[in-house]
Amino acid sequence: MHRFPSQEWVDELVKIATSDQELREIGKTWTYGGVITIMEPDEKLNESWKAFFLIDKGEVKEAKIIQDEKEYNPAFIFKTTYSVWKGIVKGEVDPIQAFLKGEIKVEGNIGILMQYMAFIRKFINVLTKVPTRFPDE
Repeated sequence: MHRFPSQEWVDELVKIATSDQELREIGKTWTYGGVITIMEPDEKLNESWKAFFLIDKGEVKEAKIIQDEKEYNPAFIFKTTYSVWKGIVKGEVDPIQAFLKGEIKVEGNIGILMQYMAFIRKFINVLTKVPTRFPDE
């Protein structure tokens, strides 16, 4: 089990994503670069966390915990709370519905994001495969 959030968890996610042929196939035209995910504190976990994922043609080339998102030039930044991230990782929260309800904030070109919905859904599916331990459980 890998603690969420942690570099160990990110490393396991990359390992699973790298071995997923379907993910690479669906995302093979992705050339927009990196994505940053930001977890903001909430009532369940008073901790923030930021991770950078460099994605190229459906492959995660780099993934790491970061301190300052301003040091990167990502295509997208996704922000939400620990509870929403936890629900996504557990497969209990649909990220599209969370976005539509304003629970996930997105910075970047939404038109491009919509073109890659199949890739994003598959990547979310890969997230749920990481054996995860949550600090509030």
